Amino acid sequence: MIIFVSFRMTNKRIVIFGWANSVHIHRWAAGLRERGCEVKVISLDGWEVDGCETVVFPRSGRWSYLAHASTAVREAQAFKPDLIHLHYVSGFGLWGVWSRFSPLVMSVWGSDVVDFPSTRLRRAWLRYQLGKATHITATSDFLRKTTRNLLPAVEQRISVIPFGVNVPNTTEPLPSMDYLRLCFIKNHKSIYGLDILLRALARAKSRIPNIKLSLAGRGEMTGELQSMVTDLNIADIVDLVGFIENKNIYKFISQHHMVVMPSRREAFGVAALEAGICGRPVIASNVGGVPEVLRDGETGILIPPNDPEALAEAIMTLSQNADLMKKMGDAGHLFVRDNFSWDRSLDMMIELYERLISEASHA
Repeated sequence: MIIFVSFRMTNKRIVIFGWANSVHIHRWAAGLRERGCEVKVISLDGWEVDGCETVVFPRSGRWSYLAHASTAVREAQAFKPDLIHLHYVSGFGLWGVWSRFSPLVMSVWGSDVVDFPSTRLRRAWLRYQLGKATHITATSDFLRKTTRNLLPAVEQRISVIPFGVNVPNTTEPLPSMDYLRLCFIKNHKSIYGLDILLRALARAKSRIPNIKLSLAGRGEMTGELQSMVTDLNIADIVDLVGFIENKNIYKFISQHHMVVMPSRREAFGVAALEAGICGRPVIASNVGGVPEVLRDGETGILIPPNDPEALAEAIMTLSQNADLMKKMGDAGHLFVRDNFSWDRSLDMMIELYERLISEASHA
């Protein structure tokens, strides 16, 4: 097990540019406060971050970042920060560039470096923003490599700092096997492969009649999914449970035997870590950053994307072996504890902040 010393930053002032409607922003802010920082969050949309000065501008259209840029920068300057950290470069990168502040940390989240640079102009603008960062963080090695491919010059100033998770010492035992209980925890978007999951479930149903699927979340595909459930004749084994608050995620997962992630694209794979926390195996597509958070054959099963037959086979493999499910779940818990704990992620970020602030003071 890797052991990290907890780092603290006394009386350092940090500005976060990021979405205040994201649980990740709230967690980063809370973690930094716990380590002795004063934090100000400046956002488009969202709600007040507990214990932090919070400025939220209305998000009214595609030009919202530009419309509020100068005011956002003035708000940041008024806080007299030691460091500015922006999350999601293709959005808040404009505010970071406009601030002309150093040290400036930029965190890439996924679609900002995977989907946004779809045209030559967008690619050039993103490269320009990344070039202004003092340092860049990525949640996975996949995103690190993607960012480096966009701008090779960042090679020496980019590091991987994942979204860590709180890991309890124990897990709940697997539910009884009266039904095989699967769960999915993502927004209802096409990139997360929900149509693949429902087709796989229809295949598995013929061989595992006592199977149940809980679909958490909601989104643009929810209506389509409801129609698919009816058309595939699986309404009796699918429960669309709606949005699950983050504080209830672990309890929800623990009520199931496994987590399924049939994504077409995935920058990191937080759901796999949440499953590991709960001692549950994961079946996931072998895409993006997923292989970094799931060990195939040890903590779960990796399958090709867009392959309902492969997903159905993986579900049936685990359904026939409760001992294997438990073994994978236990291994997942240890893997997450040793590599993706929240304290470890905070330590890595605080250590980075300290180094950058020290270098800036001696420049």
